[in-house]
Amino acid sequence: MERINFFKPVIDIVETGNQIKFLRKKCGFSVRDIQNIFDFEYPQAVYAWEQGKNIPSIDNLLVLSRLFNVPVEQLVISRNVEVEINCAADIADNLSEKNVKSCKSKLSA
Repeated sequence: MERINFFKPVIDIVETGNQIKFLRKKCGFSVRDIQNIFDFEYPQAVYAWEQGKNIPSIDNLLVLSRLFNVPVEQLVISRNVEVEINCAADIADNLSEKNVKSCKSKLSA
């Protein structure tokens, strides 16, 4: 077993809510429009998303990504948290390589 540091993505629900609100407004949708598209009885669910109190289900994220014409990855804002894990050496090499590639791609973007 080998101990390695791994960067685990964690969803930032407040920033995700801000992103949903930004994209909703950018695309010209009102909260009432979103409420009607999802067939919600009340708009509170939409407000809860935008205020970072809740996060949309995966199904609802897919609908939002289509409505806003963006990939789901652009809707969901995450940050990386470094954790130390125990794993077999061959898995450790693979995880380390993926983390390095991920970091390089983010830095070059």
